[in-house]
Amino acid sequence: MKRRIQIDSALLSFFIILTGFLYQFPKFYFQSINVDDLMDFVGLLFILKGTFLRMVSRGYKMAHSQKSRELVTGGPYAYTRNPMYLGSFLMGVGFVLLVWPWWSLPVFAGLFYMRFRPQILAEEKILAENFPQAYERFAAKVPRMFPKIDGWLKMDFRKTFPQDVLWTTKEKWGLVAWPVVAAVLESLQEKLVYGFTDLHHTMFLAVMAGIVFALSAVVMYRYV
Repeated sequence: MKRRIQIDSALLSFFIILTGFLYQFPKFYFQSINVDDLMDFVGLLFILKGTFLRMVSRGYKMAHSQKSRELVTGGPYAYTRNPMYLGSFLMGVGFVLLVWPWWSLPVFAGLFYMRFRPQILAEEKILAENFPQAYERFAAKVPRMFPKIDGWLKMDFRKTFPQDVLWTTKEKWGLVAWPVVAAVLESLQEKLVYGFTDLHHTMFLAVMAGIVFALSAVVMYRYV
Protein backbone atom coordinates (compact mmCIF):
# COMPACT_ATOMS: atom_id res chain seq x y z
CA MET A 1 0.00 0.00 0.00
CA LYS A 2 2.84 2.41 0.80
CA ARG A 3 4.19 2.05 -2.73
CA ARG A 4 0.79 2.96 -4.22
CA ILE A 5 0.48 5.96 -1.90
CA GLN A 6 3.93 7.19 -2.92
CA ILE A 7 3.12 6.87 -6.61
CA ASP A 8 -0.26 8.60 -6.26
CA SER A 9 1.28 11.39 -4.17
CA ALA A 10 3.96 11.94 -6.80
CA LEU A 11 1.36 12.02 -9.57
CA LEU A 12 -0.82 14.44 -7.63
CA SER A 13 2.16 16.74 -7.13
CA PHE A 14 2.95 16.49 -10.84
CA PHE A 15 -0.64 17.37 -11.79
CA ILE A 16 -0.61 20.39 -9.47
CA ILE A 17 2.71 21.64 -10.87
CA LEU A 18 1.62 21.04 -14.47
CA THR A 19 -1.69 22.83 -13.85
CA GLY A 20 0.14 25.83 -12.41
CA PHE A 21 2.49 25.81 -15.39
CA LEU A 22 -0.37 25.75 -17.89
CA TYR A 23 -2.06 28.67 -16.12
CA GLN A 24 0.95 30.81 -17.02
CA PHE A 25 0.01 30.54 -20.69
CA PRO A 26 -3.61 31.71 -21.15
CA LYS A 27 -3.33 31.28 -24.92
CA PHE A 28 -3.22 27.52 -24.37
CA TYR A 29 -6.91 27.78 -23.49
CA PHE A 30 -9.97 28.71 -25.54
CA GLN A 31 -10.22 32.48 -25.65
CA SER A 32 -14.00 32.39 -25.97
CA ILE A 33 -15.73 32.16 -22.59
CA ASN A 34 -18.74 30.56 -24.31
CA VAL A 35 -16.60 27.74 -25.68
CA ASP A 36 -15.03 27.36 -22.25
CA ASP A 37 -18.52 27.06 -20.74
CA LEU A 38 -19.35 24.32 -23.26
CA MET A 39 -16.20 22.41 -22.34
CA ASP A 40 -17.05 22.85 -18.65
CA PHE A 41 -20.54 21.45 -19.21
CA VAL A 42 -19.23 18.43 -21.11
CA GLY A 43 -16.57 17.91 -18.47
CA LEU A 44 -19.15 17.93 -15.69
CA LEU A 45 -21.20 15.32 -17.56
CA PHE A 46 -18.12 13.10 -17.83
CA ILE A 47 -17.53 13.47 -14.09
CA LEU A 48 -21.12 12.50 -13.31
CA LYS A 49 -21.06 9.54 -15.71
CA GLY A 50 -17.78 8.32 -14.26
CA THR A 51 -19.09 8.64 -10.72
CA PHE A 52 -22.28 6.80 -11.67
CA LEU A 53 -20.28 3.96 -13.20
CA ARG A 54 -18.15 3.66 -10.07
CA MET A 55 -21.28 3.67 -7.90
CA VAL A 56 -22.90 0.79 -9.76
CA SER A 57 -19.68 -1.18 -10.21
CA ARG A 58 -18.67 -1.08 -6.55
CA GLY A 59 -22.23 -1.79 -5.39
CA TYR A 60 -22.68 -4.67 -7.84
CA LYS A 61 -19.38 -6.28 -6.92
CA MET A 62 -20.07 -5.91 -3.20
CA ALA A 63 -23.52 -7.48 -3.54
CA HIS A 64 -22.50 -10.42 -5.70
CA SER A 65 -19.03 -11.23 -4.38
CA GLN A 66 -20.53 -11.74 -0.93
CA LYS A 67 -23.11 -14.23 -2.18
CA SER A 68 -20.63 -16.72 -3.56
CA ARG A 69 -17.01 -17.23 -4.46
CA GLU A 70 -17.76 -17.11 -8.15
CA LEU A 71 -16.21 -14.57 -10.46
CA VAL A 72 -18.35 -11.44 -10.84
CA THR A 73 -19.24 -11.16 -14.55
CA GLY A 74 -22.67 -9.52 -14.56
CA GLY A 75 -23.91 -5.95 -14.49
CA PRO A 76 -21.30 -3.50 -15.77
CA TYR A 77 -18.70 -6.29 -15.61
CA ALA A 78 -20.42 -7.90 -18.58
CA TYR A 79 -19.06 -5.10 -20.80
CA THR A 80 -15.73 -4.18 -19.23
CA ARG A 81 -13.55 -6.19 -16.87
CA ASN A 82 -12.58 -3.02 -15.03
CA PRO A 83 -15.61 -0.72 -14.76
CA MET A 84 -14.22 1.00 -11.65
CA TYR A 85 -11.08 2.05 -13.50
CA LEU A 86 -13.15 3.10 -16.50
CA GLY A 87 -15.27 5.26 -14.20
CA SER A 88 -12.13 6.86 -12.79
CA PHE A 89 -10.87 7.49 -16.32
CA LEU A 90 -14.12 9.21 -17.32
CA MET A 91 -13.95 11.38 -14.21
CA GLY A 92 -10.36 12.29 -15.05
CA VAL A 93 -11.36 13.27 -18.59
CA GLY A 94 -14.03 15.50 -17.09
CA PHE A 95 -11.57 17.29 -14.84
CA VAL A 96 -9.12 17.72 -17.72
CA LEU A 97 -11.82 19.40 -19.82
CA LEU A 98 -12.54 21.72 -16.90
CA VAL A 99 -9.02 22.61 -15.79
CA TRP A 100 -6.57 21.82 -18.59
CA PRO A 101 -6.60 22.71 -22.30
CA TRP A 102 -8.62 20.16 -24.26
CA TRP A 103 -5.59 19.06 -26.28
CA SER A 104 -3.90 17.79 -23.09
CA LEU A 105 -6.27 14.81 -22.99
CA PRO A 106 -3.65 12.47 -24.56
CA VAL A 107 -1.23 13.49 -21.79
CA PHE A 108 -3.76 12.51 -19.15
CA ALA A 109 -4.61 9.27 -20.96
CA GLY A 110 -0.93 8.35 -21.14
CA LEU A 111 -0.36 9.06 -17.45
CA PHE A 112 -3.49 7.12 -16.52
CA TYR A 113 -2.31 4.16 -18.57
CA MET A 114 1.16 4.16 -17.03
CA ARG A 115 -0.23 4.50 -13.51
CA PHE A 116 -2.94 1.86 -13.56
CA ARG A 117 -1.83 -0.74 -16.12
CA PRO A 118 0.58 -2.49 -13.71
CA GLN A 119 -2.10 -2.50 -11.03
CA ILE A 120 -4.72 -3.92 -13.40
CA LEU A 121 -2.32 -6.64 -14.60
CA ALA A 122 -1.51 -7.59 -10.99
CA GLU A 123 -5.21 -7.86 -10.16
CA GLU A 124 -5.86 -9.92 -13.29
CA LYS A 125 -3.09 -12.31 -12.28
CA ILE A 126 -4.77 -12.87 -8.91
CA LEU A 127 -8.17 -13.45 -10.53
CA ALA A 128 -6.65 -15.87 -13.03
CA GLU A 129 -5.10 -17.84 -10.17
CA ASN A 130 -8.33 -17.91 -8.14
CA PHE A 131 -10.68 -18.60 -11.07
CA PRO A 132 -8.46 -20.12 -13.79
CA GLN A 133 -11.06 -21.41 -16.25
CA ALA A 134 -13.76 -18.87 -15.50
CA TYR A 135 -11.42 -15.91 -15.83
CA GLU A 136 -9.94 -17.23 -19.08
CA ARG A 137 -13.43 -17.35 -20.61
CA PHE A 138 -14.27 -13.96 -19.10
CA ALA A 139 -11.12 -12.29 -20.46
CA ALA A 140 -11.69 -13.77 -23.92
CA LYS A 141 -15.20 -12.35 -24.06
CA VAL A 142 -15.05 -9.02 -22.21
CA PRO A 143 -12.58 -6.17 -22.99
CA ARG A 144 -10.15 -5.07 -20.32
CA MET A 145 -11.29 -1.45 -20.22
CA PHE A 146 -13.38 0.03 -23.03
CA PRO A 147 -16.62 -1.80 -23.95
CA LYS A 148 -17.27 -3.02 -27.46
CA ILE A 149 -19.55 -0.61 -29.30
CA ASP A 150 -21.97 -3.25 -30.60
CA GLY A 151 -22.43 -4.76 -27.15
CA TRP A 152 -22.87 -1.34 -25.55
CA LEU A 153 -25.57 -0.39 -28.05
CA LYS A 154 -27.51 -3.60 -27.35
CA MET A 155 -27.17 -3.21 -23.58
CA ASP A 156 -30.08 -3.71 -21.21
CA PHE A 157 -29.62 -0.58 -19.08
CA ARG A 158 -31.65 -1.73 -16.07
CA LYS A 159 -29.88 -5.08 -15.98
CA THR A 160 -26.44 -3.55 -16.42
CA PHE A 161 -26.97 -0.79 -13.84
CA PRO A 162 -29.44 -2.28 -11.30
CA GLN A 163 -30.90 0.36 -9.02
CA ASP A 164 -30.82 -1.88 -5.95
CA VAL A 165 -27.01 -1.60 -5.78
CA LEU A 166 -26.76 2.01 -6.90
CA TRP A 167 -26.85 3.71 -3.50
CA THR A 168 -25.19 1.04 -1.37
CA THR A 169 -21.62 2.39 -1.18
CA LYS A 170 -19.81 5.59 -0.30
CA GLU A 171 -19.37 6.31 -4.02
CA LYS A 172 -22.85 7.91 -4.01
CA TRP A 173 -21.52 11.02 -2.26
CA GLY A 174 -19.37 11.68 -5.31
CA LEU A 175 -22.45 12.77 -7.28
CA VAL A 176 -22.43 15.93 -5.16
CA ALA A 177 -18.84 16.21 -3.96
CA TRP A 178 -17.04 15.88 -7.30
CA PRO A 179 -19.13 18.46 -9.21
CA VAL A 180 -18.60 20.93 -6.33
CA VAL A 181 -14.83 20.33 -6.44
CA ALA A 182 -14.94 20.73 -10.21
CA ALA A 183 -16.83 24.04 -9.94
CA VAL A 184 -14.28 25.42 -7.47
CA LEU A 185 -11.33 24.37 -9.65
CA GLU A 186 -12.99 25.82 -12.74
CA SER A 187 -13.53 29.15 -10.97
CA LEU A 188 -9.84 29.20 -10.05
CA GLN A 189 -8.92 28.42 -13.64
CA GLU A 190 -11.10 31.26 -14.98
CA LYS A 191 -9.62 33.71 -12.49
CA LEU A 192 -6.05 32.86 -13.45
CA VAL A 193 -6.58 32.42 -17.20
CA TYR A 194 -9.25 35.00 -18.02
CA GLY A 195 -8.71 37.43 -15.16
CA PHE A 196 -12.25 37.07 -13.77
CA THR A 197 -14.64 34.41 -12.56
CA ASP A 198 -18.27 33.94 -11.63
CA LEU A 199 -18.73 31.09 -9.16
CA HIS A 200 -22.52 31.39 -9.36
CA HIS A 201 -22.39 30.88 -13.12
CA THR A 202 -20.10 27.89 -12.73
CA MET A 203 -22.39 26.37 -10.10
CA PHE A 204 -25.32 26.97 -12.46
CA LEU A 205 -23.50 24.95 -15.14
CA ALA A 206 -22.92 22.19 -12.59
CA VAL A 207 -26.62 22.14 -11.65
CA MET A 208 -27.67 22.08 -15.31
CA ALA A 209 -25.26 19.22 -16.02
CA GLY A 210 -26.76 17.38 -13.04
CA ILE A 211 -30.29 17.90 -14.36
CA VAL A 212 -29.37 16.69 -17.85
CA PHE A 213 -27.62 13.65 -16.37
CA ALA A 214 -30.57 12.83 -14.09
CA LEU A 215 -33.11 13.17 -16.91
CA SER A 216 -31.05 10.98 -19.22
CA ALA A 217 -30.77 8.34 -16.46
CA VAL A 218 -34.56 8.38 -15.96
CA VAL A 219 -35.11 7.90 -19.68
CA MET A 220 -32.57 5.06 -19.84
CA TYR A 221 -34.11 3.23 -16.86
CA ARG A 222 -37.61 3.53 -18.25
CA TYR A 223 -37.14 2.89 -21.94
CA VAL A 224 -33.80 1.13 -22.61
